[in-house]
Amino acid sequence: MADKFKNIKATSNAFWRGLRRCLRDQPHLLTSPSTPRIDDTFLVEFPKSGITWLTFLIASVNLQKSGIDRQPTFFAVNDLVPDIHTSRHLPTPLPFPGHRFIKSHAPHNPLYRKVIYLVRDPRDVMASYHAFAGKLGWYQGSLSDMIRDQQFGIEAWVKHAQSWLTQTRPSVSFSVIRYEDLLSDTAGVLHHIYALLGFNIEQHVIHAAVVGASFSKMKENEAFCADRNLTLPKDFTFVRKGETSHKEEISAEDLRYIEQHAGETMKIFGYV
Repeated sequence: MADKFKNIKATSNAFWRGLRRCLRDQPHLLTSPSTPRIDDTFLVEFPKSGITWLTFLIASVNLQKSGIDRQPTFFAVNDLVPDIHTSRHLPTPLPFPGHRFIKSHAPHNPLYRKVIYLVRDPRDVMASYHAFAGKLGWYQGSLSDMIRDQQFGIEAWVKHAQSWLTQTRPSVSFSVIRYEDLLSDTAGVLHHIYALLGFNIEQHVIHAAVVGASFSKMKENEAFCADRNLTLPKDFTFVRKGETSHKEEISAEDLRYIEQHAGETMKIFGYV
């Protein structure tokens, strides 16, 4: 009998160890809503397409409209617009808009019923992603190597975009926002996002959000929050240049490689 209970205990311990490893290695299993709300709005991007900036803009509008005297910061922005890949518990929605905005880097997921897909010129994405991943030690190769990398490179960008563009059950609750349009007409695009949700946001609210999330303000905010963060590399930043950069950083040969492998998808978004 004692041996029987030992075997049961060993099996149980093995099960819980396996479950912990599974949740550690696949955090989306823990953080994805087990019962998705029909009014969830997912902000989705391939990494380094500008979602941090968009998150700050949306958090600012929602705080203002909720009558809360608070500013989004790098230290606490996930309180307001959580990252599905890192947030174990999704926060209670703010009074406005009364539903959750959730940030994600996931390829197509049928549980995401309302999606704002933020896309950026993949040539700029590659340059920005390489600088970001290199500073964090995620990738040690050259930019040219990374462009050709199956996990980080241009083919990964194509697969991510195509997964959303070729959904098996196309949804009207899917809208593409180009980073370049957000950059050139921030107020107009932000107003459009809320109009999709049925809200007509006052111009002074939009203006305050745009000013508060300007490139200079974002840099100041990040520097302030990183001042005593001893875990980050000293020269690491989420906010890099805030503009196109691939012409300065990517060789002509690598640009040809990108267009060869991503040209058709780039055309869909108006990048070639």
